Amino acid sequence: MEGTIFVFWNWSVALYLFVAGVSAGAFAISALAHFIGQEKYQNISRIGAYIAPFPLIFGILCLIYDLERPALFWKLLVTLQIHSVMSLGSWLLLIFSLLSFLYFYLWLPERFELMNLVKLIPPKWEKAKIIRAIKSSPILKRLRRENLNGIRGWVALAGIPVSLLVGIYTGVLLGALVARPFWNNPMLPMLFLVSALKTGTASICLVGCFIKGFGGMTREEVETNKFLVHSIDFVLMILSIIAVLLFIFGLYASPRSSVEAAQLIMGGEFTFLFWGLVVGLGILFPLALEVYELIPHFIKHAALREHNPWISGAVTGSVLFGGFLLRYVVVYAGQIAQVIAS
Repeated sequence: MEGTIFVFWNWSVALYLFVAGVSAGAFAISALAHFIGQEKYQNISRIGAYIAPFPLIFGILCLIYDLERPALFWKLLVTLQIHSVMSLGSWLLLIFSLLSFLYFYLWLPERFELMNLVKLIPPKWEKAKIIRAIKSSPILKRLRRENLNGIRGWVALAGIPVSLLVGIYTGVLLGALVARPFWNNPMLPMLFLVSALKTGTASICLVGCFIKGFGGMTREEVETNKFLVHSIDFVLMILSIIAVLLFIFGLYASPRSSVEAAQLIMGGEFTFLFWGLVVGLGILFPLALEVYELIPHFIKHAALREHNPWISGAVTGSVLFGGFLLRYVVVYAGQIAQVIAS
């Protein structure tokens, strides 16, 4: 029907784009902390490794649920079409999932290594040939922790470009649809990448500075984690502001259809969501708290303020909420913009 707006991609797609970014960002920041200081920032690396695999898996399940025929999703993983963004993205997500689960395993305490877990299998099950084969497998013995710790850095190194590509892919997936003027913006992948790194950092901070800040770690550990995480977050906030402005400029520098689509967030129905919640609550508010936390150290070269877990909680909560709303606004505004531009 003419004039009717059909929204085919709903909140579940926005949620998938958001959690994929969280996973990619958590892995990238974890790997970065590992290379900056293996012992000093070990808690950040471990927390990021524990987080990385699971948001993405949850998001993929949401995406499969939203498909018209979810039982056929597996076909994307057995075919490769180099000219299809969806096909390339599916393989990219598969590779990232495998790397993130391997990285997760490499950071688990030794009591969770496979050899110890196999020992928990009840003796009565050993009658089965497959159980006996597993217990006597030489591959299982090679997967002992002392044999694998040496590859932790290699997995982190391989995972950094893959995680960054995942963060970019969430924007490329939308930008590839040229008929949607709000999405067909060269700055959208960069905006999503910076947001992915920001939400990944926030997820690490949520555990390391907020949850464990109430007593799960020593004061020295909290202060060490807090300095690196808040410093990275501060830089990403500045980059987020730049990316948002370039995204807006990209809309106005494009054809007339994109200029009309820009009105959705420049006085239209998504203005408050975008500027009030995505930018105001999700970027400017946590940026102000980051400045409050870091300014005495960088300007006066004084010690960091005494850690207040609630400040870290406010920062992480607003960043994660703003990161999801960014995807929500982009997904919905992009579908409405096609009608406006017609």
